[in-house]
Amino acid sequence: MKINTSVRDKQNIRVVLADDHHVVRSGIRGELEKHPDIEIVGEAADGEEALALARKLQPDILLLDINMPGIQGMEVTEMLNEGTAVSPSLDDSLPFPPHVLILSAYCEQEYVYSLFAAGAKGYLLKDEHPDRIVSGIRQVMRGEPALSLPVQKLLLTRRQSDDHELSLRELEVLRLMAKGHTNEEIADELIIAIGTVKNHVTNIYRKLPNVRTRSEAVAWAWENRLVSAE
Repeated sequence: MKINTSVRDKQNIRVVLADDHHVVRSGIRGELEKHPDIEIVGEAADGEEALALARKLQPDILLLDINMPGIQGMEVTEMLNEGTAVSPSLDDSLPFPPHVLILSAYCEQEYVYSLFAAGAKGYLLKDEHPDRIVSGIRQVMRGEPALSLPVQKLLLTRRQSDDHELSLRELEVLRLMAKGHTNEEIADELIIAIGTVKNHVTNIYRKLPNVRTRSEAVAWAWENRLVSAE
């Protein structure tokens, strides 16, 4: 576990790197440090360290690998966004949970769909040019999903389907779910009560064909091109 104890610069995008390969972390860190608006505040070599640093440092972005020793990236993402890893910090001005940006070697649909359902805000592949990782971090900070081209193709080259009875509000909720928003974030975005969001989610499960879980709803949204990759 490595922590940067420098004074917080509120203008910077504060990033924690989580990958079990030191060489990978070192290479990414070296590239990100070339950009003055990005500050690497910590490094983790496994899931437990990633959760600990997210709680302690409250970064803007957690750049997270999927396969790590101990707790996997999927579980880290779920725990952060479900409130299992509540931050102990007393500073309410710091962001928590961080935006999770996946950086992985895998592009299988079960990983992609499930990680977005768990709350990830973007999914980049490790063979991307370093500049794409930098732009992805900035995209996620702007509230945009950051996706590698193969991930976009996986998500968006699907047949459009109108086989649903979702209301306009339910479609809004579903699109936000597919972008990795938690129920709390959806409530804030749409300016509605958290209970109302939960009711919409329940209706989405009921109305969509063969959808019983959040992951399946997210998969349906991407497959039916309800979410823009831009």
